[in-house]
Amino acid sequence: MEEGSSRRASAAAVLPDELIIEILARLPAKSLCRFSCVSRAWRALISDPANRRRFAQTLSGIFFSRPGSKPPWFFVGLSASPPPGVDTALSFLPPTCGKMELVNSCNGLLLVRCTGARESRSPPFYVVCNPATGEWITLPQPTHAPGLMSNLDTCSAALGFDPAASSNFYVFQLVQEYGRDIVQAVEIYSSETDRWVLRESGWSEDKLIHFTRQMTYFKGFLHLCDMSSAVASVDTEGQTWRFSRVLSDTISGNCISVGSSQRRLLCVYDDAWQNDAMLIYVLEDHDSEERVWTFKHSISKPGLTLRGGWDYYIAAFHPDSDLIFFFDLSQKRLMSYDMKHSDVHVICTLGKVPNIVDGMVFNVRRPFLPYVPLYSGALASPGVN
Repeated sequence: MEEGSSRRASAAAVLPDELIIEILARLPAKSLCRFSCVSRAWRALISDPANRRRFAQTLSGIFFSRPGSKPPWFFVGLSASPPPGVDTALSFLPPTCGKMELVNSCNGLLLVRCTGARESRSPPFYVVCNPATGEWITLPQPTHAPGLMSNLDTCSAALGFDPAASSNFYVFQLVQEYGRDIVQAVEIYSSETDRWVLRESGWSEDKLIHFTRQMTYFKGFLHLCDMSSAVASVDTEGQTWRFSRVLSDTISGNCISVGSSQRRLLCVYDDAWQNDAMLIYVLEDHDSEERVWTFKHSISKPGLTLRGGWDYYIAAFHPDSDLIFFFDLSQKRLMSYDMKHSDVHVICTLGKVPNIVDGMVFNVRRPFLPYVPLYSGALASPGVN
């Protein structure tokens, strides 16, 4: 065993550093972690800040809302040391941001809703920022002011960004009638044009979207959980609208979360009425018109030491492995579940997390936001391709 390790280390030492870096830069984050064990020299190259922006990154932690504190959020790291060079307090944002609220995250960028000084009487506005580089951009005002809660509700918004496809990003702001969960329209911002476009809902009247505040961006579409056990989707131009049922007529359940992992779209259902379990389905071919969802895994809630009913909240999906993170409301614990080995791991105890009642989000905030550091490239300036 030791002889084999010695041979691998010797072989690694023969290669020049620049060639090793070029090889490592082509690896996914999961493989990069394994290669850091080849030798001390390789580990040093991988951890060197000068090389960091060239390497793929993976989930480093989760932000969660903590109103009343300063800042009004907390960052839970998933490793012994925090992600290097990342300002999780967002102290680089200007004082004009005033009161800040984390709204959404996507592939290293954060969407922040800012409320300026009360005396300014200016409406709230959005800022998109990169905690790993300190870059930030203030967005122009949409047609309907962010966070509006009068006759319209514009509190729900999501960020869309895929650095592998483009440096441009998108922001989706949902327009709902106040007090109802039905999505009437979606306003979409593109950093390429630096403009918002307001689109009336393209979902047919018999498929009005009763939004559960669970949504994710994946492969050019925003995907939303619908209370009728379906997933609704809209593209970045508001031209293509999709509605796909996940469960068959013989299976009942509520859609409680949608996310992506290992380049596939996942949907989680609560099957409390029949098996007291969480059912996980995967969309194998996102680009297919068939939209066929395949059953992937069943998680027994009693087996997770959770009580029956809505006593948990799906916090995040790991982008590179079979881990699901959830919050146990009864014990106030952030936990991870490994679908491959059915292992449960307690990460930490968080205490009270706001805006969750029986596992559902009933207020404006997404209480948990997964974070993957983005060291490579610059935050695209508005209007720049």
